[in-house]
This record gives sequence, C-alpha cells and structure tokens, in this order.
Amino acid sequence: MLFGRNLRQARKRGRIPQRELAELAGVSQSFISHAENGRASVSITKMALLSRALGVPLHELLKP
Repeated sequence: MLFGRNLRQARKRGRIPQRELAELAGVSQSFISHAENGRASVSITKMALLSRALGVPLHELLKP
C-alpha cells in the first residue's frame, strides 16, 4: 500500500497519466492501476523501472 500511495503521488505531481507512465516503464496500464491500489505485488525490478520513468529516486517511492 505504501509504495502504491507514493507511486500515485509522484505520478500526479509529475502530471503523468497512467498510460504514459506504463509506456515509459514498459508495463501495462492495468499494472500501474493495480500497483497504485495495492492489488499488485511489485518486484524491486519493477519499482526501479517505475522510479526511473518518473524521474524520482526509488527511496522516495518507499518512504513512509
């Protein structure tokens, strides 16, 4: 849940739609939605891809 909340906040701060983030990270839009809502198990590899696509450090997506 924590990662999903931080992912959504970072995406909204950057004004990046889910579809665009999905394309940038090489994942599906439904994966982004599930990750943001805590319904997907996100590997560290995918976390790194998403943080790179958003242009934010990974630790920012993992902070409490």
